Amino acid sequence: MHISIKNKTTLITGVSSGIGREIATLLAERGARVFGTVRDPKSAKPIPGVEIVRMEVTDDSSVNEAVRSIVQKAGPIQYLVNNAGYTATGALEETSVGEARQLFETNFFGVLRVTNAVLPGMRQTGNGRIVNISSVVGFLPAPYMGIYCASKHALEGYTETLDHEVREFGVRAMLIEPHYTKSKINENGKTAQTTLKEYDVQRERIKEAVQKDIEHGDAPQMVAEAVCRALTAKSLRLRTPVGKGVFLSRLRRFAPASLFDRGIRKESQLA
Repeated sequence: MHISIKNKTTLITGVSSGIGREIATLLAERGARVFGTVRDPKSAKPIPGVEIVRMEVTDDSSVNEAVRSIVQKAGPIQYLVNNAGYTATGALEETSVGEARQLFETNFFGVLRVTNAVLPGMRQTGNGRIVNISSVVGFLPAPYMGIYCASKHALEGYTETLDHEVREFGVRAMLIEPHYTKSKINENGKTAQTTLKEYDVQRERIKEAVQKDIEHGDAPQMVAEAVCRALTAKSLRLRTPVGKGVFLSRLRRFAPASLFDRGIRKESQLA
Protein backbone atom coordinates (compact mmCIF):
# COMPACT_ATOMS: atom_id res chain seq x y z
CA MET A 1 0.00 0.00 0.00
CA HIS A 2 1.17 3.52 -0.81
CA ILE A 3 0.22 7.04 0.25
CA SER A 4 -0.70 9.46 -2.53
CA ILE A 5 1.96 12.05 -3.31
CA LYS A 6 -0.49 14.26 -5.22
CA ASN A 7 -0.35 17.94 -4.27
CA LYS A 8 2.09 17.29 -1.42
CA THR A 9 4.39 20.28 -0.89
CA THR A 10 7.86 18.89 -1.54
CA LEU A 11 11.29 20.48 -1.19
CA ILE A 12 14.30 18.91 -2.94
CA THR A 13 17.77 20.40 -2.61
CA GLY A 14 20.32 20.33 -5.42
CA VAL A 15 18.19 19.79 -8.54
CA SER A 16 20.45 21.37 -11.15
CA SER A 17 21.58 17.99 -12.51
CA GLY A 18 21.95 14.28 -11.88
CA ILE A 19 20.05 12.51 -9.13
CA GLY A 20 18.40 15.66 -7.79
CA ARG A 21 17.01 16.60 -11.19
CA GLU A 22 15.64 13.08 -11.72
CA ILE A 23 13.97 13.06 -8.30
CA ALA A 24 12.35 16.44 -8.94
CA THR A 25 11.16 15.37 -12.38
CA LEU A 26 9.63 12.11 -11.17
CA LEU A 27 7.87 13.55 -8.13
CA ALA A 28 6.40 16.37 -10.23
CA GLU A 29 5.17 13.81 -12.77
CA ARG A 30 3.54 11.87 -9.93
CA GLY A 31 1.60 14.98 -8.88
CA ALA A 32 3.59 16.51 -6.03
CA ARG A 33 4.02 20.28 -5.85
CA VAL A 34 7.79 20.34 -6.13
CA PHE A 35 10.19 23.11 -5.20
CA GLY A 36 13.76 22.44 -6.29
CA THR A 37 16.73 24.38 -5.01
CA VAL A 38 19.76 25.60 -6.92
CA ARG A 39 22.50 28.07 -6.06
CA ASP A 40 21.95 30.18 -9.19
CA PRO A 41 18.42 30.11 -10.66
CA LYS A 42 19.54 32.18 -13.68
CA SER A 43 21.74 29.35 -14.94
CA ALA A 44 19.37 26.51 -13.99
CA LYS A 45 17.60 24.60 -16.74
CA PRO A 46 13.82 24.50 -16.23
CA ILE A 47 12.24 21.27 -15.02
CA PRO A 48 8.60 20.72 -16.06
CA GLY A 49 6.29 21.07 -13.07
CA VAL A 50 9.08 22.15 -10.70
CA GLU A 51 9.38 25.61 -9.15
CA ILE A 52 13.05 26.58 -8.93
CA VAL A 53 14.15 28.27 -5.70
CA ARG A 54 17.47 29.88 -4.89
CA MET A 55 19.15 28.31 -1.87
CA GLU A 56 22.72 28.09 -0.66
CA VAL A 57 22.66 25.25 1.85
CA THR A 58 25.82 26.54 3.55
CA ASP A 59 24.12 29.82 4.50
CA ASP A 60 21.54 30.05 7.31
CA SER A 61 19.76 33.14 5.97
CA SER A 62 19.52 31.71 2.45
CA VAL A 63 18.02 28.46 3.75
CA ASN A 64 15.54 30.19 6.06
CA GLU A 65 14.43 32.66 3.38
CA ALA A 66 13.89 29.90 0.82
CA VAL A 67 11.82 27.82 3.24
CA ARG A 68 9.75 30.88 4.23
CA SER A 69 9.00 31.68 0.59
CA ILE A 70 7.87 28.11 -0.11
CA VAL A 71 5.61 28.00 2.95
CA GLN A 72 4.04 31.34 1.96
CA LYS A 73 3.26 29.99 -1.51
CA ALA A 74 2.23 26.42 -0.77
CA GLY A 75 1.78 25.93 2.97
CA PRO A 76 3.84 23.67 5.26
CA ILE A 77 6.43 21.47 3.59
CA GLN A 78 5.34 17.83 3.86
CA TYR A 79 8.20 16.08 2.06
CA LEU A 80 11.88 17.02 2.21
CA VAL A 81 14.61 15.40 0.11
CA ASN A 82 18.13 16.46 1.09
CA ASN A 83 20.20 15.78 -2.01
CA ALA A 84 22.67 18.69 -2.37
CA GLY A 85 26.29 17.61 -2.04
CA TYR A 86 29.57 17.03 -3.83
CA THR A 87 32.50 14.62 -3.83
CA ALA A 88 36.14 15.23 -2.97
CA THR A 89 39.10 13.18 -4.15
CA GLY A 90 42.44 12.84 -2.42
CA ALA A 91 44.20 10.85 0.24
CA LEU A 92 43.23 11.84 3.75
CA GLU A 93 46.78 13.00 4.44
CA GLU A 94 46.54 15.27 1.40
CA THR A 95 43.26 16.84 2.53
CA SER A 96 43.42 20.03 4.57
CA VAL A 97 41.10 20.75 7.47
CA GLY A 98 39.72 23.68 5.49
CA GLU A 99 38.84 21.47 2.52
CA ALA A 100 37.23 18.92 4.81
CA ARG A 101 35.26 21.63 6.61
CA GLN A 102 34.03 23.07 3.32
CA LEU A 103 32.70 19.70 2.18
CA PHE A 104 30.99 19.05 5.51
CA GLU A 105 29.33 22.48 5.30
CA THR A 106 27.47 21.28 2.23
CA ASN A 107 27.14 17.52 2.66
CA PHE A 108 26.35 17.39 6.36
CA PHE A 109 25.67 20.81 7.89
CA GLY A 110 23.63 21.72 4.82
CA VAL A 111 21.30 18.83 5.63
CA LEU A 112 21.13 19.97 9.25
CA ARG A 113 20.28 23.56 8.24
CA VAL A 114 17.54 22.66 5.79
CA THR A 115 16.02 20.03 8.05
CA ASN A 116 15.97 22.40 11.04
CA ALA A 117 14.24 25.03 8.92
CA VAL A 118 11.56 22.59 7.75
CA LEU A 119 10.93 20.58 10.93
CA PRO A 120 8.86 23.14 12.89
CA GLY A 121 6.17 23.09 10.21
CA MET A 122 6.18 19.30 10.10
CA ARG A 123 5.85 19.06 13.86
CA GLN A 124 2.97 21.55 13.92
CA THR A 125 1.00 19.67 11.27
CA GLY A 126 1.85 16.30 12.80
CA ASN A 127 3.22 14.71 9.65
CA GLY A 128 6.19 14.78 7.31
CA ARG A 129 8.85 12.66 5.70
CA ILE A 130 12.52 13.46 5.30
CA VAL A 131 14.66 11.51 2.84
CA ASN A 132 18.42 12.03 2.96
CA ILE A 133 20.48 10.94 -0.03
CA SER A 134 23.42 9.00 1.35
CA SER A 135 25.60 6.52 -0.55
CA VAL A 136 27.06 3.04 -0.29
CA VAL A 137 30.09 4.86 1.16
CA GLY A 138 27.83 5.74 4.06
CA PHE A 139 28.44 2.17 5.24
CA LEU A 140 31.60 1.26 3.28
CA PRO A 141 35.13 2.71 3.34
CA ALA A 142 36.16 4.75 0.30
CA PRO A 143 39.94 5.03 -0.19
CA TYR A 144 40.94 8.39 -1.70
CA MET A 145 37.44 9.72 -1.11
CA GLY A 146 37.77 9.65 2.65
CA ILE A 147 36.24 13.02 3.57
CA TYR A 148 33.25 12.45 1.30
CA CYS A 149 32.92 9.01 2.88
CA ALA A 150 33.10 10.54 6.37
CA SER A 151 30.34 13.03 5.51
CA LYS A 152 28.04 10.20 4.42
CA HIS A 153 28.85 8.15 7.54
CA ALA A 154 27.93 11.22 9.60
CA LEU A 155 24.70 11.62 7.63
CA GLU A 156 23.74 8.02 8.37
CA GLY A 157 24.17 8.42 12.11
CA TYR A 158 22.35 11.75 12.05
CA THR A 159 19.39 10.39 10.10
CA GLU A 160 18.90 7.31 12.26
CA THR A 161 18.99 9.46 15.40
CA LEU A 162 16.68 12.09 13.86
CA ASP A 163 14.10 9.42 13.05
CA HIS A 164 13.95 8.41 16.71
CA GLU A 165 13.60 12.02 17.88
CA VAL A 166 10.84 13.15 15.52
CA ARG A 167 8.75 9.99 15.27
CA GLU A 168 6.48 11.04 18.14
CA PHE A 169 5.47 14.11 16.08
CA GLY A 170 4.36 12.04 13.10
CA VAL A 171 7.57 12.75 11.18
CA ARG A 172 9.92 10.08 9.79
CA ALA A 173 13.48 10.27 8.44
CA MET A 174 15.00 7.79 5.99
CA LEU A 175 18.15 7.14 3.96
CA ILE A 176 18.59 6.26 0.30
CA GLU A 177 21.97 4.64 -0.44
CA PRO A 178 22.87 4.68 -4.16
CA HIS A 179 25.85 2.88 -5.66
CA TYR A 180 27.84 4.62 -8.39
CA THR A 181 25.24 6.41 -10.50
CA LYS A 182 25.49 7.90 -13.99
CA SER A 183 25.75 11.62 -13.25
CA LYS A 184 28.10 14.59 -13.26
CA ILE A 185 28.98 14.16 -9.59
CA ASN A 186 32.60 13.34 -10.39
CA GLU A 187 32.92 16.26 -12.81
CA ASN A 188 31.45 18.62 -10.23
CA GLY A 189 33.62 17.27 -7.41
CA LYS A 190 36.76 18.75 -5.93
CA THR A 191 40.31 17.51 -5.60
CA ALA A 192 42.67 18.07 -2.69
CA GLN A 193 44.99 20.97 -3.51
CA THR A 194 47.98 19.29 -1.91
CA THR A 195 49.34 16.12 -3.49
CA LEU A 196 51.99 13.79 -2.09
CA LYS A 197 53.99 11.73 -4.56
CA GLU A 198 53.75 8.69 -2.30
CA TYR A 199 50.04 8.47 -3.16
CA ASP A 200 50.26 9.33 -6.87
CA VAL A 201 49.99 5.82 -8.34
CA GLN A 202 47.14 4.57 -6.18
CA ARG A 203 45.25 7.87 -6.32
CA GLU A 204 45.24 7.98 -10.12
CA ARG A 205 44.34 4.31 -10.34
CA ILE A 206 41.31 4.82 -8.12
CA LYS A 207 40.23 8.00 -9.92
CA GLU A 208 40.18 6.07 -13.20
CA ALA A 209 38.29 3.18 -11.62
CA VAL A 210 35.69 5.51 -10.08
CA GLN A 211 35.14 7.27 -13.39
CA LYS A 212 34.55 3.92 -15.12
CA ASP A 213 32.16 2.87 -12.34
CA ILE A 214 30.17 6.08 -12.81
CA GLU A 215 30.05 5.66 -16.60
CA HIS A 216 28.70 2.12 -16.14
CA GLY A 217 26.71 2.96 -13.03
CA ASP A 218 23.04 2.70 -12.18
CA ALA A 219 20.59 5.04 -13.89
CA PRO A 220 19.64 8.04 -11.72
CA GLN A 221 15.99 7.16 -12.36
CA MET A 222 16.50 4.14 -10.08
CA VAL A 223 17.35 6.48 -7.22
CA ALA A 224 14.37 8.70 -8.00
CA GLU A 225 12.03 5.69 -7.88
CA ALA A 226 13.52 4.63 -4.54
CA VAL A 227 12.91 8.12 -3.15
CA CYS A 228 9.31 8.08 -4.36
CA ARG A 229 8.71 4.71 -2.69
CA ALA A 230 10.28 5.96 0.56
CA LEU A 231 8.01 9.01 0.60
CA THR A 232 4.82 7.12 -0.14
CA ALA A 233 5.22 3.68 1.46
CA LYS A 234 3.07 2.89 4.48
CA SER A 235 5.70 0.46 5.80
CA LEU A 236 8.89 2.47 6.24
CA ARG A 237 12.53 1.37 5.96
CA LEU A 238 15.30 3.41 7.53
CA ARG A 239 17.84 2.44 4.87
CA THR A 240 17.20 1.67 1.22
CA PRO A 241 20.25 0.64 -0.82
CA VAL A 242 19.75 1.09 -4.56
CA GLY A 243 20.89 -1.02 -7.50
CA LYS A 244 24.28 -2.63 -6.93
CA GLY A 245 24.22 -1.18 -3.43
CA VAL A 246 21.80 -3.93 -2.37
CA PHE A 247 24.50 -6.60 -2.75
CA LEU A 248 27.13 -4.43 -1.02
CA SER A 249 24.81 -3.78 1.91
CA ARG A 250 24.35 -7.53 2.43
CA LEU A 251 28.08 -8.12 2.01
CA ARG A 252 28.85 -5.55 4.69
CA ARG A 253 26.45 -7.18 7.14
CA PHE A 254 27.25 -10.83 6.57
CA ALA A 255 30.77 -11.26 5.13
CA PRO A 256 33.64 -12.12 7.51
CA ALA A 257 35.74 -9.04 8.28
CA SER A 258 38.89 -10.40 6.63
CA LEU A 259 37.03 -11.33 3.44
CA PHE A 260 35.34 -7.96 3.33
CA ASP A 261 38.68 -6.18 3.82
CA ARG A 262 40.27 -8.09 0.94
CA GLY A 263 37.28 -7.34 -1.26
CA ILE A 264 37.54 -3.60 -0.65
CA ARG A 265 41.23 -3.59 -1.50
CA LYS A 266 40.69 -5.65 -4.64
CA GLU A 267 37.81 -3.47 -5.80
CA SER A 268 39.86 -0.34 -5.10
CA GLN A 269 42.92 -1.83 -6.84
CA LEU A 270 45.07 -1.24 -3.77
CA ALA A 271 48.37 -3.06 -3.32
